[in-house]
Amino acid sequence: MADKACEPVVEDLYAAFADVPRPVELDGCPCCVGPDEGRPLLARPLRDLTAADLARYAAKVLNTWGRPEDFHYFSPRLLELAAEDAFVWPDVEIIFSKLSQAGWRDWPQRDAIAAFLDAFWTRTLTDFPTSPSASSAICALAGTNADMTPWLDEWAGALMSEPAVRHLHEFVTENLIWRRGRPRLSNGYWDSTSRPYQQVIGWLTGGEAAAAVSAVFARTDDEAALEFLMEIESRLSPG
Repeated sequence: MADKACEPVVEDLYAAFADVPRPVELDGCPCCVGPDEGRPLLARPLRDLTAADLARYAAKVLNTWGRPEDFHYFSPRLLELAAEDAFVWPDVEIIFSKLSQAGWRDWPQRDAIAAFLDAFWTRTLTDFPTSPSASSAICALAGTNADMTPWLDEWAGALMSEPAVRHLHEFVTENLIWRRGRPRLSNGYWDSTSRPYQQVIGWLTGGEAAAAVSAVFARTDDEAALEFLMEIESRLSPG
């Protein structure tokens, strides 16, 4: 992540993965991947690989190109680049979801990954606009199949700051949709059957987000913030 405050977390992430062996080759579906296509990715140090170098692999890994142990090796670089929104394609939501697909919670590096994800979210909430947006970031975090409660609590606690309010305003005005009195999130990367999705929907529409917004109402007299908060509040119920 391109943020000096996040540099120690990024360094810790790479340090945690330092003993993961580099793959000898990157096997792929012969209909989708050329026989030598992975060779350039193995010829240079991991941190020298750019988003352009890794984009095709990142989109295909664990599907038609590469095995879980390959992704294990590349994951710190893929996560760093995705958090910086460095890829034209694939989106951050796709790359973060590969963690769940690869079973990251069983990895020895799971604590370093969790710290990285926490730092990614904290950085997102401290500025507006950001790239990726908070809407993409929270969906990407949900794709890791982690408990969303700490991140949602952090968002609620940050609502005295303008960036966090602006992010929530953007999220509910552009992503929260009501159909026949039922809420849904419009980003196509959300898995509506997943627990993280239900946690986010519950937080938005079950009263917790509204309570956080009401608490900020009582403590601010900033007119711009109040306008955003009023619209957020109006969007949290079907009306």
